Amino acid sequence: MALDTVLYDLYPVTVLSVSGTTRFLARLLACDHRKLPVGGVVRAVMLNASAGVIDTVILARVSQDDYRLVLTGEGADAREAWIRQVSAAFDAEVASSKLTAFDFIGKLPVEGVEIRKGSYQETSGIGFLSLGWKQTVLGPKENIAAMHENLLKAGAKKGAEGGTEALRILAREPALGLEYDESTSPLECGLEDALDFEDKSRVFIGRALCEEFRNTGKYERLQLVAFDTAFDPNALTQIPMVVVGEYGYEVSSLVRVPEMNLTAALVRLPHEVKVGEHLGAIVKTAPAVKCEGCLVIDPQA
Repeated sequence: MALDTVLYDLYPVTVLSVSGTTRFLARLLACDHRKLPVGGVVRAVMLNASAGVIDTVILARVSQDDYRLVLTGEGADAREAWIRQVSAAFDAEVASSKLTAFDFIGKLPVEGVEIRKGSYQETSGIGFLSLGWKQTVLGPKENIAAMHENLLKAGAKKGAEGGTEALRILAREPALGLEYDESTSPLECGLEDALDFEDKSRVFIGRALCEEFRNTGKYERLQLVAFDTAFDPNALTQIPMVVVGEYGYEVSSLVRVPEMNLTAALVRLPHEVKVGEHLGAIVKTAPAVKCEGCLVIDPQA
């Protein structure tokens, strides 16, 4: 009997274990790490001195004073170097491990492990986490590769190439190089929920400029739109645009979801545009598809 699980490909991750004093996390991260419960996980953001996004990291809390920072992608080594540079001024212990991970959706039949949205668990050297829109298993390469293979043999399905990219877009999760770079404010690229200004004494890097920018209210925000007519991105002859008034805004990420008969995209739109608004669209394909509008929608689970 097939498992109700879809597995995606293996990929490398760097996991930084932070123990002892965690004062430097208050400087490094725009969220307040102290609010994360033990056994919790969240996507966090690191800013530079100009309040631009360096990148996102996965932050997990293992115990009262024991945290994990999970780094992925080609820039993991550079981000680790940045983190160590920030931590140098604080009395914090930071240990690094090069591990392997895979993402999945559905249920994972591992005894004693209950994976819930926003949870992180470690058992026998393996970590299990859920950000809601995707779930991840990470640990030593040989263990993770064996688990991946055994699950496939037990009936789990192998996810389509690019499947996690579709999940990312539908969850309105920004990607480095597409929705943001180091000159982009987190307010512009969908990372508003990673900011916490409540504790005025917690001065994270870039806080003053980021807070000042937020107070102006004069910025574009990342939105998820569903086009009125589904179309194949491979048939496009130019980048689609979403039209607000007299202005057009190019989409930054695009996905076709055949199962939902849906083509969706991420696009930065004026601050006043709200979920539920129907906007114009310019879509040019060959052969031509008639699509002249789109709907701003909430992130899809």
